[in-house]
Formats: sequence, structure tokens, C-alpha cells
Amino acid sequence: MRWSTAILVWIAAILTLGMGLLLRTEVDEKVSSTPTKAFEDFPSFQALQSWSLLRGGEQLTFERTEGGWLQTSPFRHRMHQDLLAAVPETAARLTVLDSVDADDPMLPPLATLGLDPPMTTLTFEDAEGEMHSVHLGRRGMAGRGWAKLPDGRILVVEADLHTLLEREPPETWRDLRVFPILSVDARQIIRDVSGEQLVVERNGNTWQITSPLPTRADADAVMQHIADLAGVQGEAVLLDQPPDISAFGLNPPVAAVRVEGPGMSGRLLVGDRVGGASQARYGMVDGIPSIIRIGPDDVGRLLGDPAMLVDHTGTGVNAADVSSVVVRGEQEELRFNRMLDRWVEQSRGEAASGTVEQLLETLTRTRGSHVALHDRYPAEMEVAVITLLDRSGGPLDSVRVLRSQTPEGVSWALENGDNVLRVLPSGSALPLQGEEFGLSGTP
Repeated sequence: MRWSTAILVWIAAILTLGMGLLLRTEVDEKVSSTPTKAFEDFPSFQALQSWSLLRGGEQLTFERTEGGWLQTSPFRHRMHQDLLAAVPETAARLTVLDSVDADDPMLPPLATLGLDPPMTTLTFEDAEGEMHSVHLGRRGMAGRGWAKLPDGRILVVEADLHTLLEREPPETWRDLRVFPILSVDARQIIRDVSGEQLVVERNGNTWQITSPLPTRADADAVMQHIADLAGVQGEAVLLDQPPDISAFGLNPPVAAVRVEGPGMSGRLLVGDRVGGASQARYGMVDGIPSIIRIGPDDVGRLLGDPAMLVDHTGTGVNAADVSSVVVRGEQEELRFNRMLDRWVEQSRGEAASGTVEQLLETLTRTRGSHVALHDRYPAEMEVAVITLLDRSGGPLDSVRVLRSQTPEGVSWALENGDNVLRVLPSGSALPLQGEEFGLSGTP
């Protein structure tokens, strides 16, 4: 390049810069350079009745209800109030750096600013029905963005609201708890896994497993399970309004969990694994057309070993309510009657009270190390039947005692008429013979 050409280029650049400065001065005379708020008297979040977000042709509407904030369109969903509040609270602080008339000849075309049509429109309605709206366009440089008010003014604003909406898409504001209103008042839990059903139902102050085998449920374990279910929540929203849920293993589902109770009802469908080595699974709550991801820990809480809900004790009777104990063994029958703090065998005299109390403790309080469900009762293992009687001599319950020889030694189990064997911890022993109770003589 010749020196004369280089000099001409520099002169052109200087002239261009000068014209730009002159034009900027002209525009500055027409704009407000003092930062102001976009909204005057914007209501607090607590005063809002509803608000909506229109973006990409889809409108989301959120409304305040007695039970909290709900997304009401395009479908109903509970919202996380603290996260939802961030948008109107940020809008209330929206700061205007420049304001330009829409017909200003120096203003670029609105389409290039993302304002024709607007990229996002926010509309807020307070309890009196007053509306507050703003259209958001593109983000600019240095933390600024374009916006437009209903009166036609074009604004250069601080881009806090733009940033928030980009960083936190609306689905992240949802309350992803699967059973958000589940409480200790629940009456029924129904779980289907690959066609096998588990039903747990409240019966007064106790819980019963009614399927697949009727048996006693452990009330503490059921209450813990309810607490676990109440805490289950989706890790993320994967897809709204899918055209075909079978692609996620949800039609039919791999598993389904339903809870029922006063004022509460909910059902979760659990589908295929999300992919790879992850144990996370696809899920969908009945009535909400949204695919969510359920994390491995919550999958375990939903679909854990049902045997943990079975009452592991030999009987549900309270030891304090027992006045007599009848032991029918293979060779003899013993009947122990409570006499204040002593136990007396009806035909052989006073027994070792500590041994009778130990037997009651094993039946009513000792938890089996595990339980085993059988379609057929293994009668060949039975060695005794123990019946517990109340003060009037009426039967409270009967427990069948089973014994087997294993390489590790003798194994004991208790059965309560439900084909469920409560296998006692290793080292347990059950006194069944008269001499074990300190009785002398023959039956």
C-alpha cells in the first residue's frame, strides 16, 4: 500500500468517527440519560393476582390460589412460590437507562432489536385488575437490553430481567414434588411393579398389607415410607406435552405408585431408565402432561423392598394385655397365668417368671432379621403353637413356631396365620418345654 493511500484511509476513518459522535450527540438530546424505573407504583408480589409470560407463541399464565401459586395454562401445575416471585420482583426494579420515541429516525428497525414481534411479553395483574406490561427484546452490550412499554416508548434497560429469563426457564419455577399434599393422614398406598401389586391400607390406628398377602404392616415403617414419598421430587423437567409417552416406558408404565387420603390423591407413573449407567428414570404425574426425571435415590424410595413394610414381630399384641400364655408343643401343653408379677403354670406350680417374660418379649417385641413370604405354609417345620389370652380368657392371638436346622445351627421363625415367616435373629432361642421354665414333674 502506498503512503498516499494509507493517509486517505486514516482521514476517512477519522471523518466517520466524527460523524458518529455528532449523530450520538443528536440522539442524546432526545433521550433521557437519567436512570429511572420502568414502572411506577408496581405492586408487590404479595399484591399480584396473576401474571403471564408470552414467548415463542406460547403463553404461560400463573394465578394465586388459596393453596399457593399455580400455572393454569397451558396446563395446571403447582409452582415454587419463591422461584416464581423472582420475575415480578425483578420487573419492579427494571431500570431505564435511555428512552427513545418509536418514530425516532435514528432508531434501528424494531425487528433488529427483537421488539417486532417482541421476544418476550410479561403482563402482571394486581388484585384491583390493574395491568402492568412490558415487551422485552434483544440483549445488548455491557449488561443492557431493549424493551418496549405499551405506550410505545422504546427503552434501553439494565438486562437483569433478560438475564433471569434466560438463566431460569419457566419450568424451573415448578414445584416438582410428586405428592405435594401427602401427609400422615394418608389412608392407602398402592404400588404396581411389572404387574405385581402391593396394597397398604390404614385400619383404625394400625396399618395392614392387603395384597399380595394379607398381613400386618409395621406402622413405624409405613409412616417413614409416607414421609419418604412426600419428599420425592423430580430432578428436572425433560419435556412438556409429549406426543407419545410410550417412548419413555410410560404406556404401560414400568411401575406406578398411588396414594389416597382425605383431601389427597395422586399417582406417579415410573418409566424406563433415562440412559447410560444412570439409575434415574422417566416419570409423569397423573394429570400433568410433563415428563420429569426421577433421581436414583427417589427411585429407591418409591420402589424399595416391600418386605420392609411388613411387621417383623411375631404378633401385634401388647405384652401388657396378656394374662395367660398357652404353649402347645409336640409333647406337652403348658398354660401360664399371670399372678401380679409372677407366672404360675396351672397344673405344675410357679414358673420362672423371667423365662415367661422373655418368651413374651420375643413374641411381641423382637423383630425378625428378615421376613419370607410363602404361598404354602411349611407345616413340616412347625414345633409349637403359642396362644395369648386376655383377662377373661379370650384369645388375643396365636403364633406358630417353626424350627429348622441349618449349617450355622438352629433357626427359628414365627408365623401369624398369614404365611409370612418372621425369621428370628441368629442366636435366638424359644423356651417350649416345662423344664426350660423351671417346672418339675411331668405334665
